[in-house]
Amino acid sequence: MPKSSAFAPSWDTSSYGHPADTSPMEYSALADHLSDCSRSRGALQTLRNGAGLVRGFVMPRLVTTVFFIALIAGTTWLAS
Repeated sequence: MPKSSAFAPSWDTSSYGHPADTSPMEYSALADHLSDCSRSRGALQTLRNGAGLVRGFVMPRLVTTVFFIALIAGTTWLAS
């Protein structure tokens, strides 16, 4: 029984001695699947993606965002 070393890589592939590349047919099937998934989620996913973009923009600039919101609110309050 051969002993395996803990430091030597040990894995099995199903490429049977050939390069384990992705075929164009697999890429096409993946693109079709992702397209079906995005269509099934609809408007809620679009809204969720938009909220994620806004959050990604605002969070690193939280102090600046709060400052500008307070500045706009204060200016509006003084002008009225």
